[in-house]
Amino acid sequence: MLFQVVQLRKACSHPYLFPGIEPEPYEEGEHLVQASGKLMILDQLLQKLHESGHRVLLFAQMTQTLDILQDYLELRRYSYERLDGSIRAEERFAAIRNFSRGSTSGNAGSDSKEQGAFVFLISTRAGGVGLNLMAADTVVFYEQDWNPQVDRQALQRAHRIGQMNHVLSINLVTGRTVEEVIMQRAKKKLQLSHSVIDDEVSENVGKDVSGPGPGDLKSMIYGLRLFDPEEGSKETLSEPKLSELNEMAAEVLAKRNKEKSAEDMEKFVTSSISLSDKNFGMVRSDATIDLDPGLDEASYRSWVEKFKEVAETTDKTPTELESRKVTPEEKLQRLDAARKKAEEKKLAKWQTLGYQSLSVPDPILPDGSDLMSDSGAVNFVLGDCTSPSDVCPSEPNIIFSCVDDSGNWGHGGMFDALARLSSKVPEAYERASECGDLHLGDLHIIQVNDAEVGGMALWVALAVVQSYNPRRKVPRSNISTSHLELCLSKASSAAAQKSASIHMPRIGYQDGSDRSIWYSTERLLRKYASIFGIKIYVYYYRKPSRS
Repeated sequence: MLFQVVQLRKACSHPYLFPGIEPEPYEEGEHLVQASGKLMILDQLLQKLHESGHRVLLFAQMTQTLDILQDYLELRRYSYERLDGSIRAEERFAAIRNFSRGSTSGNAGSDSKEQGAFVFLISTRAGGVGLNLMAADTVVFYEQDWNPQVDRQALQRAHRIGQMNHVLSINLVTGRTVEEVIMQRAKKKLQLSHSVIDDEVSENVGKDVSGPGPGDLKSMIYGLRLFDPEEGSKETLSEPKLSELNEMAAEVLAKRNKEKSAEDMEKFVTSSISLSDKNFGMVRSDATIDLDPGLDEASYRSWVEKFKEVAETTDKTPTELESRKVTPEEKLQRLDAARKKAEEKKLAKWQTLGYQSLSVPDPILPDGSDLMSDSGAVNFVLGDCTSPSDVCPSEPNIIFSCVDDSGNWGHGGMFDALARLSSKVPEAYERASECGDLHLGDLHIIQVNDAEVGGMALWVALAVVQSYNPRRKVPRSNISTSHLELCLSKASSAAAQKSASIHMPRIGYQDGSDRSIWYSTERLLRKYASIFGIKIYVYYYRKPSRS
């Protein structure tokens, strides 16, 4: 029963919460908003709130819903912060600090950078208690909790000491669905708590909560009578006009400027059925929601039988409907087709830009008989790895260096040394980023000089083993051991094909990081030097003396 209720709640929030509904390959677009009536209303509300300079706390129950809302905010280019159970403590404090900084006066002309983020996406359970977010003056509940006290606590994040603005609370509820059952149950629980705590209202409230009420009906079958299978099969529902949605959003936000009174504490419910009928309205929080007490198990079964009869008369028989189920083989075929399409699109773009990838493909390991070779070795030397001719003047050389996936060439250390060696190296790295050819685990080999021109052939291998995210406290991550191993195998395979040796610094040793990273790297070096029969030189770099 609980599983079915969760699925019904997903249907109320957004259809993309169900697997296989969103288009593949997924691309951001207006379909994200148009797929959900609730998100269409939220879109209009946020547009007006953003224009008037307000700040918003947006609560949702499920982290999957937060993912969809985050995609929506990215689509509309609204600044935001996010907080859920997976956010670490330091990131949590940074998000709160970024949202709270700047003015909260609600001036539409204020600078958004100084004012902080426009929306704070919060999971109700993870961020409903212990936060002081008085920078916001609007609280929107995209999904409601079964326990009304949880939503009340979440609302209090904006009702803190120092709040100078009126706080507007908006509940988005899909009409005639399980969400109205949740709201009715929440109302009864609040009445019960008032009757226990406040003796003055116990007489009035006791009548409402005693005995079975309409809120105790099965939420699974609530609203089925309002859905006619014959009308649903015709797909004749009309889309709401944008002007009507706009008018409704303006009417909701206009309540902020009205004077508050005990009789004017309102919550607003947007109904998906009202949207299709173009009949927009606001429901008072003290209004009784008609849960149709006459709907029982017998009514539910009669509705199911009617639905079966309609299904049999339509063109698509149940057998045909079953045949529409996607098998695992078909799913793999679709994924392969999507990958091929994306690859063709990428190659067409590269051809237009005149770009040729320097990324090395995954290596093919030698046969089992040649798996271990005595010719491979790892040597430790003193010097500069960007001058491999000092150690190996009579053979081709590959300089191995680690980079991140940001596409921004760094400064100092190996970055300056490689740039002095040849301007081709930073240019190739930045060019690969511009063309979308820079991913974790990629190894790009750039040829610096040719043996035919003079001297021995020299290449630079850039291993993409670190991720970069400017939103993190430390933007550049640590070296990924799995991606480093993949890049080392690619570099070793390329060195074996070119009859070259590999020259590299002692990775992660001089920057004060955990030395265990280096020892695991050393084992990988010995492994691939032995497999491919190559020589790898690891350099201890000594800074030149000032004297």
